[in-house]
Amino acid sequence: MKKIKKHGTSANVDEKFFYEICLAAEKYNLTRNEIIKDIIKLTIKAIQSGRISGKLIEYQNHSPNDWETIYYTLDENEIELFSASRQKYKISISKLAFIGFILFWKQLIQMYSKNITKLLKDGFFINYDEYRKKMAYLVPYFKKRLCIHMKE
Repeated sequence: MKKIKKHGTSANVDEKFFYEICLAAEKYNLTRNEIIKDIIKLTIKAIQSGRISGKLIEYQNHSPNDWETIYYTLDENEIELFSASRQKYKISISKLAFIGFILFWKQLIQMYSKNITKLLKDGFFINYDEYRKKMAYLVPYFKKRLCIHMKE
């Protein structure tokens, strides 16, 4: 059996995003590593399927005081996928992750959860929803600048 080589890297993410990653990791007994990779892969999949198209741009908070560094490992296949996406869309991995956080976070959590109704009753998304409301002014901007097509 061939041993899979892992390579360590990091991404700077908005502190609210980092908090939600930590909360989800604790709730679902996952690592931050797994969650950050899952949200990036979900975003890349959305781009590849045509749900997101156009030029991707910067929009994370640029204040280093509001950023946290998340460390994760990638295998060779993930490196190829992430690097190709990064080069093709001319965007950093942390920005791909943040796009996923703003647009697909609930979808990811639903994938992890067996009981979404319980999550809603427990108020799992309260902090996220409050943050997303603060970011709501950016959503039309993202959709316009990113040419986002939300296909059902």
